[in-house]
Formats: sequence, C-alpha cells, structure tokens
Amino acid sequence: MKSLESYCVRESASVEDAISAIQMSECRCVLVINDSARVVGVFSEGDVLRAILAGREIHMPLKNLLKPSFKYLYEADEAAALEIFKKGVTLIPVVDKDFYVKSVMTVLDFLNR
Repeated sequence: MKSLESYCVRESASVEDAISAIQMSECRCVLVINDSARVVGVFSEGDVLRAILAGREIHMPLKNLLKPSFKYLYEADEAAALEIFKKGVTLIPVVDKDFYVKSVMTVLDFLNR
C-alpha cells in the first residue's frame, strides 16, 4: 500500500505537478491539501483535460481550478465506498471532522482484496 503522501498534492502545486502525482497514484486523481494539510478538493485526469481545453496554463496553481465539492467518508466503510466507486470515483479520502486525511480508499485496493 502506498503512503498517504503519494495521493496528495498541495493546492499551491501546478497542474503539471498534479499530472505527475496522478500518474504515480494510479488512481486517475489526487487529493488536494492546503498548507494546514486539510483536504480541500480532488483533482482528476478529467480536470486536467478541462483545464487544457479551457486554455489554462499547466503552471497555474490548482487552487485556481478546484471545485468546492468532492466525495469523502468519515470512516472506511466498504459498503459506502462501493456506492461511490460505482459512480466512477477511483479515490476516496477518509477524513476526520476537520478534513485531515486519516486514510484513503482506492478502487484498485477494493478490487484487489
């Protein structure tokens, strides 16, 4: 299993940084965290494509492109995760009430168990 850090990028990171992190995560997306290490969003391959098609620079910080909503869980609940995975999500952060990452659930881990 990969470290939590391998699934995360800072909101100050560029789209280019996110692309590299997405490739390494193997989940088609990464968690975006702020300077306090709280999850503030998820950035996906689809977000990369939309940014490029909209003429955004790949050196633009992610915080300028994030949408305010994303899927997450407060507990590593397999049944709840399965329902989210069915909607095409590949990475689910498990967070505490302050949105610090406790763990992640990936569709690959789910399928390989």
